[in-house]
Amino acid sequence: MLKYLLILAAAAAGGAAAAQVYKCKGPDGKVQFSDTLCKAAHTSEAVPDRMPVTRQQQSEAQQRARQMQDEAAALDQQPAATLNAGQDASRSSARQAEPQLTSPTPVANNEGADAERVRLCIRDVERQAGSQKLKAEMITACRTAGPVQRATGTSESAVSDCVKNVERTGAAGKVKARQIAICHGGDVPPEPLPPPRPRPTSITSCDRGGCWDDVGNRYNSGGGGTMFRNDGKACQKIGDMLQCN
Repeated sequence: MLKYLLILAAAAAGGAAAAQVYKCKGPDGKVQFSDTLCKAAHTSEAVPDRMPVTRQQQSEAQQRARQMQDEAAALDQQPAATLNAGQDASRSSARQAEPQLTSPTPVANNEGADAERVRLCIRDVERQAGSQKLKAEMITACRTAGPVQRATGTSESAVSDCVKNVERTGAAGKVKARQIAICHGGDVPPEPLPPPRPRPTSITSCDRGGCWDDVGNRYNSGGGGTMFRNDGKACQKIGDMLQCN
């Protein structure tokens, strides 16, 4: 369209004789306007100039033609950076219009809370009576206090009440240390069972120095019902039975 206007302006500036414009239709059906005759392969049609052109109109047409040529040159010389800047601004506006996702809770918050729960568990265990070996085992068990309390939803007040109830009992210090670690969510291993008490044996025969039992052990008299097995174990003679601790 701009090219067509330039041609019309140039034609007007050239006077009535140069004002002839040709409408050219190519083989592909596209229509173009030219101030010269169309090519042989094109369909040519003259656009009639129905109005005479005055000198003032010629002068105005020349000025308009120069102005339009300057504007066309300015558009051709426009740097690509200006277009890119406009595209970047459009993308930025689109990003700002997108809904912002809520940031997830930092993992560091959980780690700090877990560390505090472990610290409180160790503190409550250490103030109980008991061997250092037992306390070391319970302190190791306290390492799971944070994740367990968080996973089960156990509140601080519930842990505190559990600890107070254990401390009020008359249990031994080692028992309290185990129970308190459990209150905090510590991974306390089961307490080992005491070894089974040896079954009593039956006396089969005796002499002045001692007796034999039904499994072949020899017991030497120690006085007062106490007898010493051949391995040095002290046993009590109760009727026809021997009970060794």
